[in-house]
Amino acid sequence: MGLDMYLYLQEKETQEVIEYSYYRKFNALQGYFVRKYEIENCGKIKISNETINDLYLTLNEVRHSPEKANLLMPVFPGPFFGSYEYDRIYHNYINQAACDFYHAKFINYDKYDLYYTSDW
Repeated sequence: MGLDMYLYLQEKETQEVIEYSYYRKFNALQGYFVRKYEIENCGKIKISNETINDLYLTLNEVRHSPEKANLLMPVFPGPFFGSYEYDRIYHNYINQAACDFYHAKFINYDKYDLYYTSDW
């Protein structure tokens, strides 16, 4: 049991689903989507270019100014959501997500949609 989060692509024509990225207990990312979209468990959000850019900029700022993590990308409490510390694990997730959202800027959105979903 725990918080599992996925970014996945869905091919527009065939509806084929391709896993893009996976996070386990990265509660700060879940908190971002809950605050922005008020999603519930197993909610599915189509991610816009605006959200991709916003998240990338926020994650990158946390990478370069880790002392601002609690303000920019705060941990988010929930059942089995993992650690609430701003430690090495938290910053590893920040780095991974920053890379994922950077690369998401270059997806062919004429062919694919990008979605976020989570389950706990």
